[in-house]
Amino acid sequence: MNTNQPALRFKQFNEPWENKTLSSICSIERGRFSPRPRNDPRYYGGNIPFVQTSDVTNSNGSISKYSQTLNEEGLKVSKLFPSGTILITIAANIGHCGVLRQEMACPDSLIGMIVNSDNDAEFVCTNLNRLQPRIDYLAPQAAQKNINVEFLKPLTLYLPSLDEQQKIAEFLSTVDKKITLLKEKYALLEQYKKGVMQKLFKQEIRFKDDSGNNFPDWQSFGFGEVFERITRKNKEDNQNVLTISAQMGLVNQEKYFNKSVSAKDLKGYYLLGKGDFAYNKSYSKGYPMGAIKRLNNYDKGVVSTLYICFRVVGEQEPLFWEQFFEAGQLNREINKIAQEGARNHGLLNVSVTEFFNDIEVRVPSNAEQRKIADFLLVLDKKLNAVKEQIELTQSFKKGLLQQMFV
Repeated sequence: MNTNQPALRFKQFNEPWENKTLSSICSIERGRFSPRPRNDPRYYGGNIPFVQTSDVTNSNGSISKYSQTLNEEGLKVSKLFPSGTILITIAANIGHCGVLRQEMACPDSLIGMIVNSDNDAEFVCTNLNRLQPRIDYLAPQAAQKNINVEFLKPLTLYLPSLDEQQKIAEFLSTVDKKITLLKEKYALLEQYKKGVMQKLFKQEIRFKDDSGNNFPDWQSFGFGEVFERITRKNKEDNQNVLTISAQMGLVNQEKYFNKSVSAKDLKGYYLLGKGDFAYNKSYSKGYPMGAIKRLNNYDKGVVSTLYICFRVVGEQEPLFWEQFFEAGQLNREINKIAQEGARNHGLLNVSVTEFFNDIEVRVPSNAEQRKIADFLLVLDKKLNAVKEQIELTQSFKKGLLQQMFV
């Protein structure tokens, strides 16, 4: 097979691709922003978009958002690039590219590449993003790792005719649009679920029983009346050490961290069974008072004794409480017992005794718990289905990039 041709091509094209330097297809110029101090307010706040490194790395190849704006004075000390310019990051997250969707100014932490009329900016940008790991690997290391105009000029790309470039770029654009639409759908579903959850748990929305009658009023109970603490030690020496992931719940620690960060002797750890809950008192993004997760992925596992572990009492519906905790409904109660000053260290000072004795929860009947859980699980299934579509489409695109380029 000719190595100058991709594995997958549109039928009307058969000419070999040519290996060309960036300097032969682009004019390459570094951005600029020269005032000292750089945050001088005299230069900001106008109507001239001022794109930053993070805008490029988060652009997915298309730069339409920008972090700041410049006024006319700011423009005098910066560099304005036209729409269609490819911007590339040169220091932090080296080698990420995006195409400007409008005229924007940019600082010296970015380099602009204006592609000549014989080539397509979208195609060149996609080709460069494919090579990002290689660009980062080849970047010179001085005081810090970075690239410059002279580094980029001799960099080579395999390029087909302009017609084929445009055909490939147009096809990949349709795939990107599908991914974007799926992500938007996921975000809307997620937003809808959050809104419904808040209304359900505040009892602004109520279900009827199977006979069409109202469910009983929710009753207030102490946490220790609804849940029982788990202090069962790992006498069986279970080796499935778990950690809490915001996205995946209780997951195997080695798979999550790619290493073990647990003690060698696990017999002092708490042993959990499927359906049990664990509370990690460390706060993180989206979990200002720590995360509570249910063990769903394994029959058994062990956690550090730093976690507060518990299970439902009696005929409570665990799936209802899983949704309740995920909605942050316990945050206000935990905040009441968390000691001030502990948050600066990432670990909330929450007393186990106060957790079970002083926290109160509003509890619906078991039948209403099941109604709420079933409704929210239907939304979760829809979210998971869209998430799977996103992952499959992204995987499809990754395969295309491997086969449609040299």
